[in-house]
Order: sequence, then C-alpha cells, then structure tokens
Amino acid sequence: MKKFFIAIALLFIGFASAEAKSGFGVKAGVNFPTKSVKELKDASPASFQLGVAYNVDLPFGLSIQPALQYNLKQSSLGFDSGTGVDVLNELSMEKVSVGYLELMASIQWGIDLIAVRPFLDVSPFVGYAVNGNLGKVSDLWKNDGVNKLDYGVGLGAGLDVWRFQVVCRYSWNFGNLMKTVDTLEDAGLKEKYQVYKNIKEGNFGGLTLTLAYFF
Repeated sequence: MKKFFIAIALLFIGFASAEAKSGFGVKAGVNFPTKSVKELKDASPASFQLGVAYNVDLPFGLSIQPALQYNLKQSSLGFDSGTGVDVLNELSMEKVSVGYLELMASIQWGIDLIAVRPFLDVSPFVGYAVNGNLGKVSDLWKNDGVNKLDYGVGLGAGLDVWRFQVVCRYSWNFGNLMKTVDTLEDAGLKEKYQVYKNIKEGNFGGLTLTLAYFF
C-alpha cells in the first residue's frame, strides 16, 4: 500500500510538471554580451529582455515555444585608427545599445524525469529595432545608418521545474549592425563617411539567462 501511494504521488508530480509549462507564460532575462564564445569568462550582465511566451507540447519530448519580447542588446563599435583621421582615435571603441522588438521560436527537446525536465534548446529569432543609443555616433541612428532588422539563432539548455523554466543560451546575430558605406552616404552622412567606413565591429551576441513562469 505504501508503494501504491508513492507511485500515485510521483504520477501527480509528473502530471503537475507536464501541465505547468503548457499555455501562456511571462519571461525575463539578463544579457551577457560578448563577441565570441571565448570571451564568456569575462562577460558581465549589461542588458535585459522581457516578454511573453506560449508553450506547445509535441510528441517524442519535443516542444515549441514562440515568444514576443523586448530585447535590449549591447555591443561596441570598433574603429580603425590607422587612417590618420583624428576623430577615429577619439572614437576607437564606443559602447552602443539598441532595443529590439523580437520574435523568437524556442524549439526544445527534453526528457521528463517526473519532477524536473532537462532539455536542449535551439532558438531562431528575428527582431526590429525600436530605440537605440549609439553614444558619440548617435547621428547614425537619427539618419537611418543602422540596420533595423536583426536576426540570428541561439543554442542552449534549460530546466523545467513545476511552473518555472530556466534557460541558458548563447546567441549569434547574423545581420550587420551598420548599413553599407553607400547607404551612409545616401543618408546624408557623407561628411563623416571617413569615420564610419572604418567601423570594424558592432554586431550583437552573447549569453542570456532567462527565467519564465507559465500559468
């Protein structure tokens, strides 16, 4: 009889765990921006994301979780100071932040261990910039010198515990932050063309740690 009640309790916990993440949820995360996976050891929290998600369970341990979120991303613009232009030396590295309205589809595969469910995660995403702060080169934003469309993919792992879900993923952004040199000239930035054409870096990427709660 004791074993029977233990089995019933385990089944109840498993049912609660499986049901907990079905349906709508809210999520929040912290971004640790880096330019490569090798730099993760030096990464520190610098920005955030907030959003809503909906989980759909599929057979064979799969689930898909579309989410709509505001994602504030940070990076830095690097300039080539070897051109002899003084302003390049002054702006050798400039931190920037851009906020995106982002649509993500988290595709998860995991094993239900009754009380918990560990899983692997693949998350393609696409976003559109809604606000930005480019510091000393803010006129790039004002004059439409920034690519507003952002897209990429994240890889990671997570854990479901009751109604909570924790995910740690690293994201790669495939689009360029800056527009092409020709586009900058057309945007009325010809007088600063020499500065902006030497931008070496400025894409977004890094580690994100998120916590979601499903109703």
